[in-house]
Amino acid sequence: MTRAAHDFYPTPHTIIERLLDQLCWQGKVWEPCAGDGRLVKALRDRNFQVVAGDIQTGTDFFDCDQAAAPTLITNPPFATIRQFIDHAFDLGVQRMALVCNERLWACRKGSEQMRRHRPSRFINMDWREDYLGKGGAPDRALAVSIWDRPHSAVTFYEVWSRQ
Repeated sequence: MTRAAHDFYPTPHTIIERLLDQLCWQGKVWEPCAGDGRLVKALRDRNFQVVAGDIQTGTDFFDCDQAAAPTLITNPPFATIRQFIDHAFDLGVQRMALVCNERLWACRKGSEQMRRHRPSRFINMDWREDYLGKGGAPDRALAVSIWDRPHSAVTFYEVWSRQ
């Protein structure tokens, strides 16, 4: 399957709602991969002040030289997610929540990156979404990595249900 331009796969609404239900953060949030705006809208509906951008509208996250807010919440392109994580913390992001692949940390590169930027929480979903838009049964599950600081001493593992 050919990947979508800029790795654009909108975040399923069920995952957005579940993620925002679990976060106790408030204030200003940076959403640098805003895509179709569904996460931005959900954040604003929950009274976050959102700074949004997207490569499709002329704002390339990798061209940024400082964080637009200390908190970042997004569904980044999976093709560059490892570089995304490093760059976010290099820019000064202090806490972050990313929708990610369920196997992000389950490889040598993941283990190496975890030594630099261990998340506070890693969450698998007990359901799958057809976020690639292929039709039929989804072949991959999504997950969420949450950092309450750029590097945590411990990562807590969770499994979220749809409800």
